[in-house]
Amino acid sequence: MVAETIRLDGKAERLAGIAFMVAGVTLFSWHDALNKWLVGGYFAYQLFFLRSLFTSIPITILIWRAGGPGKLRLRHPAVLAWRSMLLFLAFSCWIGALSLVPLADIVAVSMAMPLVTTAFGALLLGERVDGARWCAIVAGFLGVLLVVGPSDAFPLPATMLAASGVTFYALAFVVTRRLGTAEQAETMVAVQAVVNAAGAGIVLLLLPGLWIDPGLFDWGLFAASGLFAGFAQFLMTSAFRVAPLSVVAPFEYMGLLWAIVLGMAVWNQPPGPWTLVGAGVIVLAGLYLVRRDALQARS
Repeated sequence: MVAETIRLDGKAERLAGIAFMVAGVTLFSWHDALNKWLVGGYFAYQLFFLRSLFTSIPITILIWRAGGPGKLRLRHPAVLAWRSMLLFLAFSCWIGALSLVPLADIVAVSMAMPLVTTAFGALLLGERVDGARWCAIVAGFLGVLLVVGPSDAFPLPATMLAASGVTFYALAFVVTRRLGTAEQAETMVAVQAVVNAAGAGIVLLLLPGLWIDPGLFDWGLFAASGLFAGFAQFLMTSAFRVAPLSVVAPFEYMGLLWAIVLGMAVWNQPPGPWTLVGAGVIVLAGLYLVRRDALQARS
């Protein structure tokens, strides 16, 4: 009877983790679509600044749930600042690329981030990556080339921005992995919010003529973008906390399906055949890494 209860509890945790991940990926996908819509009419850093302001609402809720600001401790401020700046640069590149290519294309390229993170973990942190994993990483990169290479739909500036964004994100994850549990998750999120708002605000102050006063409807879109990002981050973090990585990580690739659906529905931009083929290769390579890590953990 005890064993049966444990199995049921484990199943409930896995189902909860999957539900959190699906909800988080859905909100992030809507967030990306809103950003692509807004960046067509507003300066990218105005979008970044207003989005960051509204993201602070769910982040504040998260901090109060953890005991309030008094519970936050800055143990490695320089490292946290470096991590936050990498993520700031990554999102800057992401917004720029969104303005140039279909949503499905840029999301397909972003799916290579776990592969890049694994490669950087081996090269920068000395983590062990066997030959099979390196083959998966190379296959994933070939998938990226299939997305950006064969057609003119992915221009060179978008390719450079997308590649830079994925690189900055992966480097930020390497810094996060190096920090380990030395910093609270709430502290890292709070510092990131401050850096995002401050960085975008400084750019706006240096280039004041690019600010456009939003209408009431667009204010609602900015608010939705920020709230979606904040709550999505909370949901995806919760997913990894309650369920194993191998269970919830594959559901991250639902973001590609959302990108295809939203791209067709809003911008009438169906993905090209090379995008679908390349995205399939990237997803299979990523799923292989997740599966292999899970098998190794069990053994």
